[in-house]
Amino acid sequence: MFNFLKKTFKKITKEEKKESKDEVKKKKDIKGETKLKKLEDKKEKPKRKIFSRQISEKELESFKFDLFRANISIEVAEKIVESLKEEKSKDAKTVLKNEIQRLLEQEEHDFMNFVKNKTKEQGYCTIVFFGFNGSGKTTTIARLGNLLKKQNIPVVFAAADTFRAAAIEQISKHGENLGLKVVKHKYGSNPAAVVFDAKIHAKSIGGAVLVDTAGRLHADRNLMEELKKIIRINEPDYKILVLDSLTGNDILEQVDKFSEVGFDGLILTKLDVNEKGGSIISVKQKTKKPILFLGTGQEYKDLEKFNSKKVVERLFG
Repeated sequence: MFNFLKKTFKKITKEEKKESKDEVKKKKDIKGETKLKKLEDKKEKPKRKIFSRQISEKELESFKFDLFRANISIEVAEKIVESLKEEKSKDAKTVLKNEIQRLLEQEEHDFMNFVKNKTKEQGYCTIVFFGFNGSGKTTTIARLGNLLKKQNIPVVFAAADTFRAAAIEQISKHGENLGLKVVKHKYGSNPAAVVFDAKIHAKSIGGAVLVDTAGRLHADRNLMEELKKIIRINEPDYKILVLDSLTGNDILEQVDKFSEVGFDGLILTKLDVNEKGGSIISVKQKTKKPILFLGTGQEYKDLEKFNSKKVVERLFG
């Protein structure tokens, strides 16, 4: 994660390798001959601080284009570069680290506590997941189901993707692996009815319904209207947009289009195989909705609660 951006940043923050003449004092020996005194302790070896020099306009412009290539949007990249211009006299690494920290900050949002409280209040909690084709939505649902189960919250999966071939089998397999109930109908059936039946089951066990919907192109009006219908009829307690972090800057268009449906939080997937990582910064600036979790691996356990400080540490670690 963020390997590309790390390399990019190093281009303008390389330490000076050559020692200054002022840093290596010349001393005369007892015979009057000039020698360079060897520094006995490597820790005392003087080095110029990173970015003690000013960054040139050319370097900043090059860095901005590198940020684009790291899937950071033009608007956000320009903000980052402007912050470097304004703080030229300071350590570039510190300036950049603080700026990205600021861009990623969000109010504390305890999703797990929300589900617990909602389940206690009304006897169940309905959570609908949606997103682009191939975003990793079904796997994310399985991971969150596993997490809720470990918190002793009963879980039922609603197989409301009655459109895509093998979708019902996929969520059913996850349910079998995790020992969780899956409510399903036949392919082509009304997905809103699947969710309704799953809610009835959830009420009987006092648990959470995780609804798997069909992956859809944001330009597919029929499927988008179907999603709105699912939400209108079932009135979910929480709506989650699942985004593939590998998508690049097209991810911002997805955020725009799914905003028409409305969502309460986001989950970004495939961070473990994303060397660029810039999309997470752009998404955070695009919407004020909280990023809840990050998909960071291939196992059920690989769902990590979003923490801006941890993300920044990975970037600069």
